[in-house]
Amino acid sequence: MSVSKESINAVLSGILKSSERELFSKTKEELEGYWYFKFNHDLTIADNLYEFYNLLSLYKSFCRRWEEEKNGACCVVERVRDLYLMPKIKAFVKEITLEVGE
Repeated sequence: MSVSKESINAVLSGILKSSERELFSKTKEELEGYWYFKFNHDLTIADNLYEFYNLLSLYKSFCRRWEEEKNGACCVVERVRDLYLMPKIKAFVKEITLEVGE
């Protein structure tokens, strides 16, 4: 069976468009569903930090794309930082503080 570049492009474009439709149909509150980090007390703080950073970057990309679509590109960096990332960072710092205090 032979698959053309055009067929592959059409399938990948369809997947991307479907993903964007799903993302853009969400409410601001529903973006929380893209936050996957849970502090794992069985891991070291360094391992948790590594996982937190990776998942924060993923979450940031969803939130930024959503914010740009819904509210435009102007000040998007600040909106994403203040509305989505800083609450996650503050919760992580609180969790570390509790972990160290034990």
